[in-house]
Amino acid sequence: MHSSITEAAFDALPEWERGVFAEQRARLIEYDCMIPDYARAASNRAKLGKYAVLPNGDPFTHEPHGHRHNYEQMLHYVTQAVEKLRAGDADEASRFAGCLLHFLEDCGSPAHSIPGDNQHGLMKDLIVVPEKFRDRPLHGLIEDGQLALDLAGYKPHLLGTTPEEATFHLVERLHFAIRNARSQVIPILQGVFAGDQTAMDAGRRKAATVDAQISADALHTIVCIAKGKFDDAEKAKLESVDVASLTPLEMIAQSYFPQNTFFSNPFFGYPTTNGILKDGTEKIPLVLRVMENGATSGRTFARGLGLGTHSRVSYALPAKTFDRFECRVGLHAPLGAEGSVAFRIFADGEAVFDSGVMTGADASRKVTLPIWRVRELSFDIEARGTPAPGKNYAVIAEPMLFKAKSPPKPDIPGVQ
Repeated sequence: MHSSITEAAFDALPEWERGVFAEQRARLIEYDCMIPDYARAASNRAKLGKYAVLPNGDPFTHEPHGHRHNYEQMLHYVTQAVEKLRAGDADEASRFAGCLLHFLEDCGSPAHSIPGDNQHGLMKDLIVVPEKFRDRPLHGLIEDGQLALDLAGYKPHLLGTTPEEATFHLVERLHFAIRNARSQVIPILQGVFAGDQTAMDAGRRKAATVDAQISADALHTIVCIAKGKFDDAEKAKLESVDVASLTPLEMIAQSYFPQNTFFSNPFFGYPTTNGILKDGTEKIPLVLRVMENGATSGRTFARGLGLGTHSRVSYALPAKTFDRFECRVGLHAPLGAEGSVAFRIFADGEAVFDSGVMTGADASRKVTLPIWRVRELSFDIEARGTPAPGKNYAVIAEPMLFKAKSPPKPDIPGVQ
């Protein structure tokens, strides 16, 4: 369904953006978004091979891999599409943009959403499979079919004002597409097994619609960056990023399986977004002791992470995009009243913050760190002192990245 998805994405663009690729529209929809597939044929390698190889020599992948590969692959195509448009070569820009859309659409396809199990053999152990399908590869059964798509007034989102920032946000859109696609695998297969075309179409449409929306976001962003034309309201939305909304690197193993960072104190679990699990079962709001005007009181925070010890959570950042990180750390009040922990923050593997021992009696601490060149930010929470068993309810509240207004330091080789 690459052509159907790409057509819907293109037609969702504002009129002036469609005009930038007006002469390339048909080619983008019918051919350019298929280049990574066509480049596999020996007869096409001389003509198309350069579009299916990354600058470091890695081949184009048709499914999600490790975070760094996904980022570098998308950054390459975003950058090339922007640069070709700036140079006035819309034909070449369309080819690179088409390769980017192919990757997004592949990753957002239910049939491609579980690397390492491309034929979905695991499904045969998880759901009841009729005997007539037991020996058949499931990949084709999941993705076969064509549907016309209409985004019905969808307004594409600006993902950044530079290729690096745009790719950073595009990675999160990719994660959303993958999870959305995975959620449709079983409904589609159940439709296949029952011979229910309506169910099959519904699952495929749910996946393809999200693919088309994200592809529209990518095209919109490429054109805006290339032409230097941005809506002020869209730019304003990019000024800060809630870290709690991002996907931690610990959740993305080499083949994108959901491996979370686990902890055992206060309970066997993993980081909870925008809340903390009381006794490992009940999600409740994040509350920290905050010192104000010489007095300490409890304050509830809507955004953040609820964790335990020992726990480590890491996030990949685009260098030279954000210049400041802020958060507040401490033990949950009142769940962590008898806890004793230490919070450490690492920037590219180097410790840049150590809270020392914090107990439940201590007020939370505000943290502000420069991160202009940082590519990986990690939070490490350890048990310290003598905490009561099951009381290390640690909280990282309001973790925010703030976009640099201008480079905070001279961008000269050798200058840190």
